[in-house]
Amino acid sequence: MKAQLGEREERMAGNHYDIIIVGTGPSGLTAAIYGQRLGMKVIAFGDIPGGNLYMIERLMNFPGFVGGVPGAQFGATVFAQAQAEDVNFPMTRLERLIHQDNAFVAVDVNGERYEGRSAIVACGVVPRMLKVPNADKPGIYFCSLCDGPLFRNKKATIVVIGGGNMAGQEALSLSNIAERVLLIYHGSKFKMEAVMRKAIEKKANIEVLLGTTVVAFKGEERVNGVVVSTEKEGQKEIAVDGVFMAVGWGPNLEMLNISVEKTEEGYIKTNQKLMSSFPGLFAAGDVRDTDIRQVITACADGARAATYALEYLEGMKD
Repeated sequence: MKAQLGEREERMAGNHYDIIIVGTGPSGLTAAIYGQRLGMKVIAFGDIPGGNLYMIERLMNFPGFVGGVPGAQFGATVFAQAQAEDVNFPMTRLERLIHQDNAFVAVDVNGERYEGRSAIVACGVVPRMLKVPNADKPGIYFCSLCDGPLFRNKKATIVVIGGGNMAGQEALSLSNIAERVLLIYHGSKFKMEAVMRKAIEKKANIEVLLGTTVVAFKGEERVNGVVVSTEKEGQKEIAVDGVFMAVGWGPNLEMLNISVEKTEEGYIKTNQKLMSSFPGLFAAGDVRDTDIRQVITACADGARAATYALEYLEGMKD
């Protein structure tokens, strides 16, 4: 019996950390690297090295990479760097993060419990869906790099919905696969960068539909049509082979069972040191209330959050 108790205590001691990080995207991985190098014991949860970076076909605006770098490659490299610093990666998602008995408690999807003296929420964002009929049917995708090849050599007509850089990138990527790409946006002008707009204009098989609202998806077992509406023409149905969504993102906070102040959109509010309204709980990257959401700013957030987490923990000793 004593031997069993000793084994349990030893296992629990092994599951106690200075920082629990939620997320393995650019902000989470950078926080893990900085935290470990600052002398803290760090664990980071997530099952995709690099998080959503794999959705970026080529990262063009991160300094140091002439000609850009594939998002998946960049994510894998930063992940390997964090591994080299001896960060613990269980490679599982969190079921919930709570605060109990003066400690942050992380419970993963396998029911394993981990304790931390502080925590950094860096779980990023998830794609938003349109609230229209049949939006939950198969045939709607979120990543051209992942699912675009399904339409190769099929003379496919594909719809991309959105008006930002992500929508432009998806349309350009899919134009190399599909016979016809329809880029649909409800606004009167795109929000994407000028260089992206010019690239789209040069593609003969990309058709732009501005001032056009998607009101429904059609199809029995899977989506094979999109119903759109314009002021001039009213409603009409367009036959499609697939739909790629790029209408924005929202915070991914389902696992957070700790009450914190948030914006109306659900992003975590932080102070100048990236701490939330709950002491010891920090937020970094796209999941927090910030004016710029880019890979480079997410990395900067991760470095700052880890540094301020150490400052917080040292203050607890006083």
